[in-house]
Amino acid sequence: MYPLKFEPILKQTLWGGDKIIPFKHLNSDLKGVGESWEISGVEDNESVVANGPDKGLTLADMVRKYREELVGEANYARFGNKFPLLIKFIDAKQDLSIQVHPTDELAKKRHNSMGKTEMWYVVDADKGAKLRSGFSEQITPKEYKERVLNNTITDVLQEYEIHPGDVFFLPAGRVHSIGAGSFIAEIQQTSDITYRIYDFNRK
Repeated sequence: MYPLKFEPILKQTLWGGDKIIPFKHLNSDLKGVGESWEISGVEDNESVVANGPDKGLTLADMVRKYREELVGEANYARFGNKFPLLIKFIDAKQDLSIQVHPTDELAKKRHNSMGKTEMWYVVDADKGAKLRSGFSEQITPKEYKERVLNNTITDVLQEYEIHPGDVFFLPAGRVHSIGAGSFIAEIQQTSDITYRIYDFNRK
Protein backbone atom coordinates (compact mmCIF):
# COMPACT_ATOMS: atom_id res chain seq x y z
CA MET A 1 0.00 0.00 0.00
CA TYR A 2 1.03 3.59 -0.62
CA PRO A 3 -0.28 6.84 0.93
CA LEU A 4 -3.70 7.38 -0.62
CA LYS A 5 -5.26 10.71 -1.54
CA PHE A 6 -8.94 11.09 -2.42
CA GLU A 7 -10.82 13.65 -4.50
CA PRO A 8 -12.92 15.85 -2.21
CA ILE A 9 -16.69 15.79 -2.71
CA LEU A 10 -17.84 19.39 -2.36
CA LYS A 11 -21.40 20.12 -1.24
CA GLN A 12 -23.02 23.51 -1.78
CA THR A 13 -25.61 24.30 0.90
CA LEU A 14 -27.95 27.10 1.96
CA TRP A 15 -25.81 27.69 5.03
CA GLY A 16 -22.35 27.12 3.51
CA GLY A 17 -19.50 29.60 3.73
CA ASP A 18 -16.26 30.44 1.95
CA LYS A 19 -13.58 28.78 4.11
CA ILE A 20 -13.28 25.27 2.66
CA ILE A 21 -11.91 26.18 -0.80
CA PRO A 22 -8.92 28.23 0.51
CA PHE A 23 -8.38 25.89 3.47
CA LYS A 24 -7.87 22.97 1.07
CA HIS A 25 -6.04 25.09 -1.54
CA LEU A 26 -8.53 24.07 -4.23
CA ASN A 27 -8.85 25.66 -7.66
CA SER A 28 -12.60 26.20 -7.65
CA ASP A 29 -15.08 29.05 -8.11
CA LEU A 30 -17.84 27.31 -6.16
CA LYS A 31 -19.65 29.50 -3.63
CA GLY A 32 -21.49 28.49 -0.49
CA VAL A 33 -19.60 25.23 0.02
CA GLY A 34 -20.90 23.87 3.30
CA GLU A 35 -19.21 20.48 3.27
CA SER A 36 -16.20 18.71 1.80
CA TRP A 37 -16.48 14.94 2.08
CA GLU A 38 -12.89 13.75 2.40
CA ILE A 39 -13.38 9.98 2.76
CA SER A 40 -16.79 8.53 2.02
CA GLY A 41 -18.25 5.12 1.36
CA VAL A 42 -21.82 6.47 1.21
CA GLU A 43 -23.67 5.08 -1.80
CA ASP A 44 -23.71 7.55 -4.74
CA ASN A 45 -21.20 9.74 -2.85
CA GLU A 46 -18.14 7.51 -2.83
CA SER A 47 -14.63 8.85 -2.60
CA VAL A 48 -12.38 8.29 -5.60
CA VAL A 49 -8.61 7.76 -5.36
CA ALA A 50 -6.73 10.81 -6.70
CA ASN A 51 -3.18 9.47 -6.94
CA GLY A 52 -0.94 6.51 -7.73
CA PRO A 53 -1.65 3.26 -9.57
CA ASP A 54 -5.15 2.99 -8.08
CA LYS A 55 -6.19 6.45 -9.28
CA GLY A 56 -9.84 6.42 -10.33
CA LEU A 57 -10.91 3.53 -8.11
CA THR A 58 -13.69 4.15 -5.60
CA LEU A 59 -13.29 3.56 -1.90
CA ALA A 60 -15.47 0.44 -2.24
CA ASP A 61 -13.16 -0.81 -5.02
CA MET A 62 -10.19 -0.28 -2.71
CA VAL A 63 -11.76 -2.15 0.21
CA ARG A 64 -12.64 -5.08 -2.06
CA LYS A 65 -9.12 -5.08 -3.52
CA TYR A 66 -7.05 -4.69 -0.35
CA ARG A 67 -9.47 -5.95 2.33
CA GLU A 68 -7.71 -6.31 5.70
CA GLU A 69 -4.59 -4.55 4.43
CA LEU A 70 -6.58 -1.34 4.05
CA VAL A 71 -8.92 -1.37 7.07
CA GLY A 72 -7.40 -3.93 9.44
CA GLU A 73 -8.47 -7.46 10.31
CA ALA A 74 -10.96 -6.55 13.06
CA ASN A 75 -12.71 -3.89 10.97
CA TYR A 76 -12.90 -6.11 7.91
CA ALA A 77 -14.34 -8.95 9.98
CA ARG A 78 -17.00 -6.57 11.36
CA PHE A 79 -17.89 -4.46 8.33
CA GLY A 80 -16.74 -6.47 5.31
CA ASN A 81 -16.50 -4.36 2.15
CA LYS A 82 -18.41 -1.45 3.73
CA PHE A 83 -16.03 1.32 4.81
CA PRO A 84 -17.33 2.27 8.27
CA LEU A 85 -16.44 5.97 8.51
CA LEU A 86 -17.38 9.21 6.75
CA ILE A 87 -14.93 12.08 7.25
CA LYS A 88 -15.82 15.63 6.23
CA PHE A 89 -15.20 19.32 6.80
CA ILE A 90 -18.20 21.54 7.61
CA ASP A 91 -18.17 25.33 7.15
CA ALA A 92 -21.28 26.95 8.63
CA LYS A 93 -21.87 30.56 7.61
CA GLN A 94 -25.38 30.21 9.04
CA ASP A 95 -26.83 27.89 11.67
CA LEU A 96 -27.47 24.34 10.53
CA SER A 97 -30.88 22.82 11.24
CA ILE A 98 -31.72 21.36 14.64
CA GLN A 99 -31.46 17.65 13.92
CA VAL A 100 -31.00 14.13 15.20
CA HIS A 101 -29.67 10.90 13.70
CA PRO A 102 -30.88 7.32 14.20
CA THR A 103 -29.14 4.61 16.20
CA ASP A 104 -27.84 1.48 14.48
CA GLU A 105 -30.96 -0.41 15.50
CA LEU A 106 -33.41 2.19 14.19
CA ALA A 107 -31.42 2.87 11.01
CA LYS A 108 -31.29 -0.85 10.24
CA LYS A 109 -35.05 -1.18 10.76
CA ARG A 110 -36.09 1.91 8.78
CA HIS A 111 -33.35 2.31 6.18
CA ASN A 112 -31.25 -0.88 6.16
CA SER A 113 -28.31 1.37 7.03
CA MET A 114 -25.83 2.11 9.79
CA GLY A 115 -26.80 4.64 12.43
CA LYS A 116 -25.00 7.94 12.71
CA THR A 117 -22.86 8.60 15.75
CA GLU A 118 -20.55 11.58 15.20
CA MET A 119 -17.51 13.37 16.58
CA TRP A 120 -16.74 17.04 16.00
CA TYR A 121 -13.28 18.63 16.09
CA VAL A 122 -13.34 22.43 15.96
CA VAL A 123 -10.81 23.52 13.32
CA ASP A 124 -11.70 27.22 13.54
CA ALA A 125 -14.46 29.35 15.02
CA ASP A 126 -15.56 32.96 14.70
CA LYS A 127 -15.79 34.86 17.97
CA GLY A 128 -18.94 33.81 19.80
CA ALA A 129 -19.62 30.77 17.58
CA LYS A 130 -21.64 28.06 19.31
CA LEU A 131 -22.68 24.45 18.99
CA ARG A 132 -25.86 22.93 20.38
CA SER A 133 -25.74 19.43 21.85
CA GLY A 134 -28.44 17.82 23.96
CA PHE A 135 -31.06 19.44 26.18
CA SER A 136 -30.38 22.04 28.86
CA GLU A 137 -33.22 20.71 30.99
CA GLN A 138 -35.40 17.64 31.21
CA ILE A 139 -38.57 17.88 29.13
CA THR A 140 -41.49 15.54 28.54
CA PRO A 141 -42.43 14.08 25.14
CA LYS A 142 -45.53 16.34 25.21
CA GLU A 143 -43.43 19.48 25.79
CA TYR A 144 -40.96 18.39 23.11
CA LYS A 145 -43.78 18.06 20.56
CA GLU A 146 -45.24 21.44 21.55
CA ARG A 147 -41.87 23.17 21.24
CA VAL A 148 -41.27 21.64 17.80
CA LEU A 149 -44.69 22.82 16.66
CA ASN A 150 -44.26 26.37 17.98
CA ASN A 151 -40.58 26.72 16.93
CA THR A 152 -39.16 27.13 20.45
CA ILE A 153 -37.09 23.94 20.64
CA THR A 154 -33.85 25.97 20.64
CA ASP A 155 -34.83 27.48 24.01
CA VAL A 156 -34.18 24.14 25.75
CA LEU A 157 -31.00 23.05 23.93
CA GLN A 158 -27.60 23.19 25.60
CA GLU A 159 -25.27 25.68 23.92
CA TYR A 160 -21.47 25.66 24.02
CA GLU A 161 -19.26 28.52 22.90
CA ILE A 162 -16.48 26.91 20.90
CA HIS A 163 -12.79 27.47 20.23
CA PRO A 164 -10.25 25.78 17.93
CA GLY A 165 -9.22 22.41 19.34
CA ASP A 166 -12.51 21.69 21.11
CA VAL A 167 -13.90 18.16 20.67
CA PHE A 168 -17.49 16.95 20.98
CA PHE A 169 -18.84 13.38 20.94
CA LEU A 170 -22.42 13.03 19.71
CA PRO A 171 -24.01 9.61 20.11
CA ALA A 172 -26.83 8.79 17.72
CA GLY A 173 -30.14 9.98 19.15
CA ARG A 174 -28.80 13.23 20.64
CA VAL A 175 -30.43 16.42 19.32
CA HIS A 176 -27.79 18.84 18.05
CA SER A 177 -26.85 21.65 15.67
CA ILE A 178 -23.74 23.38 14.36
CA GLY A 179 -23.92 27.16 14.78
CA ALA A 180 -22.94 29.99 12.44
CA GLY A 181 -19.22 30.74 12.36
CA SER A 182 -18.16 27.14 13.04
CA PHE A 183 -15.55 25.31 10.93
CA ILE A 184 -15.66 21.66 11.93
CA ALA A 185 -13.97 18.38 11.06
CA GLU A 186 -16.60 15.68 11.48
CA ILE A 187 -15.89 11.96 11.81
CA GLN A 188 -19.00 9.81 11.76
CA GLN A 189 -20.41 6.46 10.83
CA THR A 190 -21.04 5.84 7.14
CA SER A 191 -24.56 7.20 6.95
CA ASP A 192 -26.30 10.23 5.48
CA ILE A 193 -29.57 9.87 7.41
CA THR A 194 -30.73 13.05 9.14
CA TYR A 195 -34.06 13.80 10.81
CA ARG A 196 -34.51 17.58 10.77
CA ILE A 197 -36.48 18.96 13.70
CA TYR A 198 -36.32 22.71 13.03
CA ASP A 199 -34.69 24.68 10.22
CA PHE A 200 -35.27 28.28 11.31
CA ASN A 201 -38.17 28.62 8.85
CA ARG A 202 -35.84 28.52 5.86
CA LYS A 203 -37.38 27.63 2.49
